Amino acid sequence: MNFILLAVFVVASYFVGNISFGRILAKKHNVDITTKGSGNPGATNVFRNVGRKTGWIVLLLDALKGIIPSLAALLVFGFGTTEGTIALYSCGLAAVVGHIFPVIFKFKGGKGVSTVIGVFLVAQPIPMLILFFLAFWFVWFFKYLSLASLLIVSVMVVWQNLFYLYYNPFEIGLLTEPNLPIALLTLALFLLVWYAHRSNIERLLKGKETKTNIIKKLEKDEYKFQKQNEKAIEHAEKVEIKYEKEEVKAELREAKAEIKAEIKEAKQGLKAEKKQIKTVKKQIVKSVKQKKKNKQKVAKSKIKHRKKK
Repeated sequence: MNFILLAVFVVASYFVGNISFGRILAKKHNVDITTKGSGNPGATNVFRNVGRKTGWIVLLLDALKGIIPSLAALLVFGFGTTEGTIALYSCGLAAVVGHIFPVIFKFKGGKGVSTVIGVFLVAQPIPMLILFFLAFWFVWFFKYLSLASLLIVSVMVVWQNLFYLYYNPFEIGLLTEPNLPIALLTLALFLLVWYAHRSNIERLLKGKETKTNIIKKLEKDEYKFQKQNEKAIEHAEKVEIKYEKEEVKAELREAKAEIKAEIKEAKQGLKAEKKQIKTVKKQIVKSVKQKKKNKQKVAKSKIKHRKKK
């Protein structure tokens, strides 16, 4: 085994584990998840305080933090070989450590269950999927998500180290003989997750553990979604009314502008007509005066003519 290459993969896996999808997605909903509920940036706390849909997305993305490093290590170090499986669990463990103790966030991370599920999905896909399905129904009926998480990790560690001899249909990274490094790596996963859940274990023993009522959460999310829809419709109606008011105001402004323009035009027309009337009057007066002058001239010329006779 190339230990230098494995070390590079392990370090890279740790920093992949540092990515906090819970913080990122909660922030998009204007929620600081570290100040809500348990303060944990994992899928469970996001599920409870941000929403069911966001919680599932965080679960999937945190699982990918375990899937991608583990699968990459398995493919590089040998698909279906003991070395490949050791590399798989080494990188998977590093990703889980990065999730629980992220250096980027001052070693304050999640509890690692989603990432561990991702690791086991690569190592033992069929048992993990069956167990995840059973765990979902366990939470549905008993409402203890933390207990279901601990059971998933415990059963998968036991399965990997005790029952792999009897279940190996595809030989996908599974062992055909006992292996101490694999046992130690999976034991480390087990201890890490149980350590991260120490406060939950304490509350479970005291009977004070917070329950996760999926049915109630679905109803709550549905009610929240309905309220959001109502608010959206109300907002849309307000925007429409505002838009209509603005349109009416714009039409009134246009009408006023048109009336002002017409009045101005009419005033200008009147002014022009008055000017024209004045001109005509002047012409008439001038014409009358000219006629008078002409008449006077004619009269004078007649008088002169008579005198000459």
